[in-house]
Amino acid sequence: MGQIRKIGGQFYIEFYARGLMYSQLAGSNEKEAIRLLEEVEAKIAQGEAMTIVRDIELELFFEEFLSYAKGRFSVKSIQRFSQTWKHWVIFLNSNYSYIKRISQITPSVVEFYKASLVKSVKPKIVNLTLLLLREILEHGIRIGFLNDNPTLHTSLLKLPLTEVKVSQRLAMAKDLLRNNICLEKIYSILKLTDVAKIMYWSNFIPIQREDVYN
Repeated sequence: MGQIRKIGGQFYIEFYARGLMYSQLAGSNEKEAIRLLEEVEAKIAQGEAMTIVRDIELELFFEEFLSYAKGRFSVKSIQRFSQTWKHWVIFLNSNYSYIKRISQITPSVVEFYKASLVKSVKPKIVNLTLLLLREILEHGIRIGFLNDNPTLHTSLLKLPLTEVKVSQRLAMAKDLLRNNICLEKIYSILKLTDVAKIMYWSNFIPIQREDVYN
């Protein structure tokens, strides 16, 4: 059974087919949205689901992401995601006004976004913004609206390495890692500050998407 949702004065229909959720803009008239939902569900019942293209409007997609993120990320992180998305949408409206759905976002669009960031903010902020956007769009893969994250084709800026003070515990953990000791045992001897340093250094180690998200 599908449902109708109203976002920003517009009605969206949501329905299931082949075990997946689909969303489609239905306009500002609720009666027309109800009619469209009934029509789509009738087609699905008649076996026409294969003709449906899975896609989602940007606004609705971000709402779905926020629902997923709450409880998984801190309040501060949620605020950063929201600020990043707001800035991203402003960029799209100014430079790619035709982009309204998540499937229209391409690596070249993200690359141009990176170039615009480089002109206005510090390198660390550029990288942070791209990483936040990467996490948001990764949700599109989780729920089946994307089969590739367009931000993964854009490299982060190389930042100058800064000297980091190594604690005795962290030095011990690095030695244990080199000797293939269980990570669980290593973490048991670390302080939170040591873990933060490891996370910081990980930004300078080349990793694959599968290493991060699987």
